[in-house]
Amino acid sequence: MATCIIADDSKIMRMLLSKIMSNFGYNVFEAEDGGDLLELCAKNTPDLIICDWQLPLIDGVDVLLKIRSDKKIKQPIFIFCSYIKDVEIISQALSAGADDFIMRPFDEDIIASKLKILKVLKGVKNA
Repeated sequence: MATCIIADDSKIMRMLLSKIMSNFGYNVFEAEDGGDLLELCAKNTPDLIICDWQLPLIDGVDVLLKIRSDKKIKQPIFIFCSYIKDVEIISQALSAGADDFIMRPFDEDIIASKLKILKVLKGVKNA
């Protein structure tokens, strides 16, 4: 079973995304800050991370940079999910190595279409 980590300081957002990803068949872990996200990555080798841009302790882009710089680990699909609509921020996220950026509000269909496209582009099977 593919593994997903949802990282957001909002418990409601984590619950919503966890429900959606569970419906897609993912084994889901939740992190409420950047430190928790990095710990979970070290323990679980996720296939997918859905992360808020603004996290306590270590923000989302710094977490992404740490993950992308660690060549010893299997690199997960990394999607930012945020209320931020600033094109410069989205560009920064993609330049730092994010695979996509989902703006809130979203629904299950948007998540499904993004994952389908990313899996095709990355050649991912069963993730």
